[in-house]
Amino acid sequence: MRVIIVGIGSIGYELARDLTRGGAHQIVLIDSDPERCEDLSEQFDAFVLEGDGTNPELLQKALIEEADALIASTSSDAINTVVAMLAKRFDVPTVMVKLKDLGLRAACKEIGVARIVTPSISAAAEMLAALHGFGRPDLSLVTRGGLRFEELEVQGIDPVSIRELNLPDGALILTVVRGEEVLLARGNTRVQQGDLLLLLVENEQALKQVQGLVGQG
Repeated sequence: MRVIIVGIGSIGYELARDLTRGGAHQIVLIDSDPERCEDLSEQFDAFVLEGDGTNPELLQKALIEEADALIASTSSDAINTVVAMLAKRFDVPTVMVKLKDLGLRAACKEIGVARIVTPSISAAAEMLAALHGFGRPDLSLVTRGGLRFEELEVQGIDPVSIRELNLPDGALILTVVRGEEVLLARGNTRVQQGDLLLLLVENEQALKQVQGLVGQG
């Protein structure tokens, strides 16, 4: 199995250590810190790349087209979200994301969320279990409460702002992908036919309500 890990902090390091044991997997490690990359090259039997994980050219150098899984575990929720979106565009079968907060702060404030709590769990253990089990959703959110990522394409509606959509409780739009452009979702961000929305949803009912709002119902 070929696994790409973007962001080698404490969780990424633990994953790299566990996945390289026994040599059963092909591991690619991507980090923006030159010294860390040098250390990783000495410690692990892995292909180490220095650079920005949101750079499509770097991901192609990592042979993302051949990857079975990608894990975004940088210290930035926004970067992790964009990396996950890019991985999906490259058709990586299994994509997992580490989030410190539930969604992006600006997006949460724009739609009136006062506070979001995501208790920390053993993220590395969860990711390893998902990698070996392959029974999880395609985009897996490492947090409690059954929350998950979903992607929806906007179909057959006139341009409308996210605020005007009146999203149900339990649904949050994180990013809007329009062609090659990735927009952080805010209340005044307009969505239109053909846009791809990255959502965070609590349950199936919330997902179905959003599907109806964006023309999929």
